[in-house]
Amino acid sequence: MPGLKETNVRLPECAHQALAAIASRWGTSRDETVRRLLSAHVEAQEGADPDDRLAHISTLLRYPPPPRWRRGPRQDRPLRLRADPGLLERARAVSLRLPGQHPRAYRDYQGRMLTDAVITAIAVAEPFTDDFLDGFLPVLRHRAAFGLWRLVTASTSTGPEKDYLVRAEGVRANSWGSAAPLEDWQRDLLRVAEILEREEGWHSSARFRLAVSLARTHLTGPRAAEGEEWLYAQDARFEEQYQDLLQFDDGLALHAKRGYDWTGRGGTAIWRAERRVALEHFEDWLVGRRKGDPAAGVMEPGSPGWLLRTPPAWQAQAFPQTAAGQLPQPYARWACEGRVLVFPHRSGQAVWPLRPEGADWEPVPGFEPVVAAAAGLGLEKVLGFIEAVLIEWNHVFDEEPTLLLALDLPVDQAHQFGFITAEERKEAMVEARAATLKAMDGFIARLEEYGEADGDTVQLLRDARSRVGEFRDLARQFGRGTMLRFDAVRASWRWPKGSVVSEALAGSPPEVVQWLAVQAHRQRALLLELSMQEAWRQAFYRFGFRM
Repeated sequence: MPGLKETNVRLPECAHQALAAIASRWGTSRDETVRRLLSAHVEAQEGADPDDRLAHISTLLRYPPPPRWRRGPRQDRPLRLRADPGLLERARAVSLRLPGQHPRAYRDYQGRMLTDAVITAIAVAEPFTDDFLDGFLPVLRHRAAFGLWRLVTASTSTGPEKDYLVRAEGVRANSWGSAAPLEDWQRDLLRVAEILEREEGWHSSARFRLAVSLARTHLTGPRAAEGEEWLYAQDARFEEQYQDLLQFDDGLALHAKRGYDWTGRGGTAIWRAERRVALEHFEDWLVGRRKGDPAAGVMEPGSPGWLLRTPPAWQAQAFPQTAAGQLPQPYARWACEGRVLVFPHRSGQAVWPLRPEGADWEPVPGFEPVVAAAAGLGLEKVLGFIEAVLIEWNHVFDEEPTLLLALDLPVDQAHQFGFITAEERKEAMVEARAATLKAMDGFIARLEEYGEADGDTVQLLRDARSRVGEFRDLARQFGRGTMLRFDAVRASWRWPKGSVVSEALAGSPPEVVQWLAVQAHRQRALLLELSMQEAWRQAFYRFGFRM
């Protein structure tokens, strides 16, 4: 049928059989049956309070589990479905999303949210079971599912998470009944803790195994409905158990039981939560600065520590969400003309950059090349792009940052735009080649040192030193299962000036400004990745398991 989008989900065999039974009873094709089920499910979910929406137990327990290795045998099989794209998006929006669950995430993380919508819709119309699912309460409310997951995370929280969440609980306890306002650091601590508990977590096979164990305790047998109600209510007894689990010092015994130290994942979960709080502050800074206040034109987010600078007169204007989802005029027209950027703010949208024009606002002249560099970005990525073009790349800090906050640009384009000479370009390429060969030799040496390479492997790698792509593939193959990795060094030139915005204001050619904005956005993403890796290492350094 025209206009339908084709996709697929993976379901256990018993769910496929239940779907076939429904199709036979209704006398409809499989595709039509799925569409009818999904449409009714979405309508019911949208009409319910978010806490009362339904999810299937298999989603919470990640059943069937993924194969133990990438090409291993699977316990599920795909269901191809064709439906209206709008229906599919609505189905995802009302499905169970566990904290930390992201589309296309690492394989240890929970699967696609559309799967939950399809399997729940089938289960409501035609209950099904198999050897694993037998005895479990098949369908439960979202708040109850989150309650069980909270117990899972409390039981398996790492040292960094426990430290953060226990400190947050101390702030809550001390502020209970007090009329004194919280300090900024206390509000941030509570907000990070809230994000950790509700939105940013880490997943692993160990956590889902514990979820199965807790579900067998609370969601099976004649008292399963009572257990679901307890998980849903999350009353004082529940909170007491949650805090007991969270503050329990697992020590050597529990580490041995887990068989793996998840401290790094806990550290990066905190990093992501802190980063989200930093972006919330950044939004408020763009929207809430006082017009013309020079002191309000500089901001230093906590992570990764770069300095952001905006012209004092620039500001963002925020607008509440409308039924049509449209900005008022003339802001909508300016956005269509590519003169301003639009990003989500609170429950609405904001427009940036604007400057005062009498009693009104106007777009900043000459900003079009920067807006053009953001073409194709999703609305949720625009705020990060704005941050990238405001970074002061050569700011001198009182204390040296943990990361080298520099904008390294490809030498070919730097030469093309006249920033470096042909000789400087050649020198940079020679230096990059020498550094790459050194990295290759270091990788081979470490592989031999760790006993991961025989003579044939070493010879293969040495023979591939003149071909970077081939060496990279071999390094990935022979380094699998180790902490070793190889990265080629790219020929680059370090940007010696300030932000992209300052370069645009200086009158640089539009094509140069657009190129710099694209490169700054890419470098920002790389630096954030490196910052998160550093959070991983610091978590192990401070809280990692030691014999």
